Amino acid sequence: MKLTIFKRLTFGYVAIMLLIIFLGIYVSVKLNQLNKLTQSTASVDSNTISQIERLLDTMLSQVSFGKKYLISKDQDFYLQFYEIKEYFIKDMERLESIIDTSEKERLFAGAKILYKNYLSLFEEELGYVKKGQDYSLKEFQEKKEIIVDKINRELKDIIKIARSDRDKKVYESSQVSFQVLKTTIITAVLTVIVGILISFFNTRNINSSILLLQERTKQVAKGKFEEIHDITSPPEIKELADHFNIMCKRLKELDELKADLINHLSHELRTPLTAIREASSILLDVIFVNTEGKHQELLTIVKEECERLINSVNRILDISCMEAKMMDYHFRECSLVTVIQKSVLKLAPIAQRKEINLELKPPPELPLVKIDGERIGTVIENLLGNALKFTTNRGTVSISVSHHNSGKEFIKVSFLDTGCGILRENLENIFNKFIRIDSGEKTDRGTGLGLSIAKYIITAHGGKIWAQSEHGKGSTFFFTLPV
Repeated sequence: MKLTIFKRLTFGYVAIMLLIIFLGIYVSVKLNQLNKLTQSTASVDSNTISQIERLLDTMLSQVSFGKKYLISKDQDFYLQFYEIKEYFIKDMERLESIIDTSEKERLFAGAKILYKNYLSLFEEELGYVKKGQDYSLKEFQEKKEIIVDKINRELKDIIKIARSDRDKKVYESSQVSFQVLKTTIITAVLTVIVGILISFFNTRNINSSILLLQERTKQVAKGKFEEIHDITSPPEIKELADHFNIMCKRLKELDELKADLINHLSHELRTPLTAIREASSILLDVIFVNTEGKHQELLTIVKEECERLINSVNRILDISCMEAKMMDYHFRECSLVTVIQKSVLKLAPIAQRKEINLELKPPPELPLVKIDGERIGTVIENLLGNALKFTTNRGTVSISVSHHNSGKEFIKVSFLDTGCGILRENLENIFNKFIRIDSGEKTDRGTGLGLSIAKYIITAHGGKIWAQSEHGKGSTFFFTLPV
C-alpha cells in the first residue's frame, strides 16, 4: 500500500521536530546554567575582589593619615582619618552583602573585629595625645601594625578564595559552552540529514507528477485543455490528476459553449434586430411622415426597444470578449479632457431635461494619455449616465480631473452626484456582472453590465476604478489612468 503524502511528511517532520525540541530544551537548560555562572562570576567573585582591593587601599590611606596626625597634630590629618573611616565602613557593608560562602564570612568577620580593635587602639592613643600624657608610642605603633597586617591577611585570603571560585566558574562555563556547541552541531547535522532523506524519498516519487501537472496547468492558462493520462504518483496527486481531467473537460465544454453563444448572438440576434430597427426607421421617416396616430407611436416604441436590445446584446458581447481577452484596443496619445467633453455634450440633454447642474472642472494643463478613446468614452458615458440617472431634478453632477505624481504619474477623474447614494454593503458588488442595486428611486433598469465593462476597460488601460457613497447623500465614482 502506498503511503499518502500527508503520512510521509508527518512521519518525517515529527522526527525533525523531536530533534529540534530536544535541542531547544537542552540549549535552554545549559544557557540558563551558563547565565547563572556568568552572573555569579561578575556580581560576586569579581565584585568581591574589587571591593577588597579598594578596602586595602583605603586602609593604607587611613593608617597613613593616623600616623601623620599623631606626629604633626595637624587637624586636617585628623579629619581625613575619620572621613576615610566612613568610606571604609560603607565599603565593608557592601562587601558583607555579596559574600556567598561560609569561609569568606569567617574571614570577613575576623577582619571586621580587627578593624574595630584598630579603631579602639587609635582612640586610646588619641586620648593620651589630647590630654598631653606620656605613653609608649612604639608599643602602640607595633600593636596597630600587627592588627593592620592581620586585617590585610584576612582580606587577601578572601581575595584568594574569590579568585579560586572565579576560576572554577570560568572553567565550568567553558565546559558548558563546549557541550552546548557539540550537541548543537550534532543535532543540526542529524536534522539536515533527516530533512534531506525525507525530501529525497518524497520528491523522487511525486516530483515528475507535480511537474507534469504544472506544465498542463500552464497550458490550461493558455486555453489548451489537454488531459493527463497514465500518471504514477501518491494517492493525493492521482486524485488531483483525475479532478484536473474533469476540470479540463468542463472547461473545454464551457469554452465551446461560450464560443457558440458569441456566434449565436452575433449571427442570430444582432442581424435581425438591426433589420427591425432599420425597417422601423424607414417606416417612420417615409410612410408616417405626415401621419399621427397609434401606428406611429407603436413603431416608435418598436424602434426604441430595438435600440435597447441591440445595446444589451452589444454589452453582452463586449463583456464576453473582455472575459475571453479577445477585446481589441486601439491605443493612441490624446487629451483626456477632449474625450470627457465629447461625452458631456452627448449626455447634456438629459441634464437639461432634469434641470441638473452639470459641471466639468478640468485643470488648466494636463499631460497626454495613451488610451483607446472610444473605450474610455464608453466608461465616461456609463459613469456620467448613472450619475444623471440617479440624481433627482435640480441636483448637481460634477466631473473633476486632476494630475498626480506620487511615485507613479497618473490622472484621476471623479464623478460626484447628489443622488440617492448606495448602501455601504452594496458598494463591494456594484462592479460585478448583472448586479443592479435597488436605490429606491424610479429609474430605468439597465443590463447590470455598465460598471463591469467600465472596470474591464480601466484595468486594461493599467488604471483603477472605485466608488465612495453614503446612502441618501450621493455618490462619487473615481478612475485613474497612467500618464
